[in-house]
Amino acid sequence: MERETDYYLQERNREVRAKTPEGTGEEKIYATAENSFLAVPGETKSRSGGRSASKVSEFTSYLRFIWPYVLFMTVVFFGALFAGYASSANFPNMADTLMESFSSRFAPLMAMSPIFIMLGIFLNNAFVSLLFLVLGLVFGVLPVMFIAFNGYIVGVISHLVAQEKGLLFIFLALLPHGIVELPMVFLSAGIGLRLGHQVFSALIGKPTEIKKEFKEGLRFYFYWIVPLLFLAAVVEAFITPLILSFF
Repeated sequence: MERETDYYLQERNREVRAKTPEGTGEEKIYATAENSFLAVPGETKSRSGGRSASKVSEFTSYLRFIWPYVLFMTVVFFGALFAGYASSANFPNMADTLMESFSSRFAPLMAMSPIFIMLGIFLNNAFVSLLFLVLGLVFGVLPVMFIAFNGYIVGVISHLVAQEKGLLFIFLALLPHGIVELPMVFLSAGIGLRLGHQVFSALIGKPTEIKKEFKEGLRFYFYWIVPLLFLAAVVEAFITPLILSFF
């Protein structure tokens, strides 16, 4: 098995070099990420010192490969957030309507016990993140639109709540879970955008590996994004309320 895997990796690297004689960088990063996914468990342990080191290396390799798309989604989200925050002050009636719609949607969930709130938040975020990834196959347009819309809603609600509670309240309400949740959402959307880019490249005749990248994106989603979204939901349901109780 080790010989077969080594042979596959050697052949894959030859293909990468053949495609990029001057070295564009993207294919090399992709090959590194793919090598991490294909590493033999016993071989990885002897080289890196353990399974945990291998998984961290897998995470960082894939992150280096996908980071331009994640960065783009991050900029879109925060740009829409600031736009929503500003428009809430200029169009208060519109902001109130959005706030009422948001409150009515999540009011039944907020009336439940913390454990059900946590599960509801986790399932919602996991489903939305998976949707971002899968719908990216439609040229990456839908994840961009959804990220922009969600950023805009967060901006509008943040302005309304800040008027009543202050900016410190908003900061403490969003930071504890947002520092984990938002990067995972951006990663899912970034993978979707990458897949959309690959679909477009295939349509104009460029060589792509859409099926392979889709499988690797799903693997990354289930192995890393889902558990961290669960952690964020636990923080949001149990820790954030404790922090806000001091206000």
